[in-house]
Amino acid sequence: MKLDYSVLIVGACVMLLPAADDADSYSDLVNSVLLAQLAASKKVEKSQGTDWYDAYIQLMDDYWLRYARARQDWSVNEGDVESVSEWISGAIAKGGSQNASAAVATLQRLAQLSGAEPVMALLRAHVQRTMSLPDEAHAPAGPVRLLAIIASTPMRISSVYVEFQAHGSIELNPLAQRFEARDIQGAVCLRYAKASLSETLYGPVRDAIALKVRDRQAAHVLAMAVE
Repeated sequence: MKLDYSVLIVGACVMLLPAADDADSYSDLVNSVLLAQLAASKKVEKSQGTDWYDAYIQLMDDYWLRYARARQDWSVNEGDVESVSEWISGAIAKGGSQNASAAVATLQRLAQLSGAEPVMALLRAHVQRTMSLPDEAHAPAGPVRLLAIIASTPMRISSVYVEFQAHGSIELNPLAQRFEARDIQGAVCLRYAKASLSETLYGPVRDAIALKVRDRQAAHVLAMAVE
């Protein structure tokens, strides 16, 4: 089945780009999202109390103007079995994103992939990391953080962010794993946003941002053609 999106993994982000478009035209999106993730992760490493998403979106807000935002926190009920891909798909459907059904279909296809696929291996490496704590012989698994961005044009996006603390390490395909109440410590947090790129704000720093992330792309960015 041919889908309407191509897939790009950018760190902990599943980026869906219109398949008919030239991926190179989305370089501003890729570069700004990668820089924002790197900056957020650095802040969290320096201060464990830092909210990763708040740090990420603070940098994104410098160039991407949000015109819609929402937050939802909930706990998985006893007896329910849910997945990250279902949470993200539900938010996409409720948000009324352009071509939402195609985006959901693409996520469902990704959820069926083996964890051995290169794109899944890269995503998994960034979605959950071990926590660096002093005096800990075995570093515990850190929180699960996964971002999905659906681009309608190079300058207009919708995004869904999911964060939660799992009991232990998650599976190799983080989109496929199904969670029960006992698998999650505390609440699941979901953040939704729509934004458009400001050329006035981004234009003057475009080349500088591209230079900052150039040497980090090999370890953080990987494309996949979904068929």
